[in-house]
Amino acid sequence: MDTVKNWTEHLEVDVYTRLCNCCNIRSDLPKLVNARWLFYKETEKDTQGFTKEDALVDILELLDSNSQYIDLTHDEYNELCK
Repeated sequence: MDTVKNWTEHLEVDVYTRLCNCCNIRSDLPKLVNARWLFYKETEKDTQGFTKEDALVDILELLDSNSQYIDLTHDEYNELCK
């Protein structure tokens, strides 16, 4: 089996830097969610029932634990789950 990357290795440098400095912005959300979702696919969690919504929830919980609160509308939330 190939070595699996850490999910953050899929991030652009500026998004990763903001993540490390706990100062992500709303426009980072799709990139963060997509990186996490790609990691789920690489680790075959998608075949175990994990969804892109799970990736979104993981990201929101991570941001919340870093005191970063990004309120999403119902439509924004649904769009990030696609």
